[in-house]
Amino acid sequence: MAAEDLLTQADELDARAFASAHPETLRRQAAELRAQALGEKPYPVLICGECFCLTGWLDGSGVCAGDAWRRREHAGGGFMDVRDLRAGYEAPERPAWERARRALGIPNRRDRRREWLRQVVPDETGPIDPEDAWEIEAATKHERQAPEGVHLLVQFDVRSLHFERGTWMPIDVSRHGKPRTLVPRTFSAALRIDALAEAWNDFGEEVAAHNRAIWQAEAAARDARSRAAAERRDAEELERGTDRLLG
Repeated sequence: MAAEDLLTQADELDARAFASAHPETLRRQAAELRAQALGEKPYPVLICGECFCLTGWLDGSGVCAGDAWRRREHAGGGFMDVRDLRAGYEAPERPAWERARRALGIPNRRDRRREWLRQVVPDETGPIDPEDAWEIEAATKHERQAPEGVHLLVQFDVRSLHFERGTWMPIDVSRHGKPRTLVPRTFSAALRIDALAEAWNDFGEEVAAHNRAIWQAEAAARDARSRAAAERRDAEELERGTDRLLG
């Protein structure tokens, strides 16, 4: 069965779970279908026993890192750590002369394009030329202490970025929304490096596919507006020509 069909069935099971007396069964079945849609991978694809998300790491009780951290917080007196622990977006270190020029507001087309190309594949995931206010999703990763044991976890995430005054700035949410990803976002840092690399590549490709879809829709809309404008100009020119003939 095609991956799209499996994902459609999974969504239908999740919808049914809301009205079910036994939602856990349906939600687990949905998670199993999503794992099947993802296919065989060299990295672990596991199902959390509490939230039924796909993950690459489970604690000793069979739950994902997010649920394990929440359980520990609740067991410690109900305190919920609401800090944003996602990987922050870090702009690259720039030469002193470039920082000074930016501080003075002196534009530089080459720097602007170089910064644009750090996130955009021209005419694939965004416009060919830099555009202020363009938004894109960027895959990020960071390490964090596991909720149990002494080992580290590698976590993937997505940050929304906004192009403004020649640089990418992080924003809370883009107008296009976050990409829907299947690849697990949490793995043990002790996992084989090749398996971690493939997981990261797969996750990045899901984010890139989201960006490509947004640009394809926008490019089609721009092309339609351009054709409509050309047709209006042709019609106006024809009308002016007709007026001259009649006059």
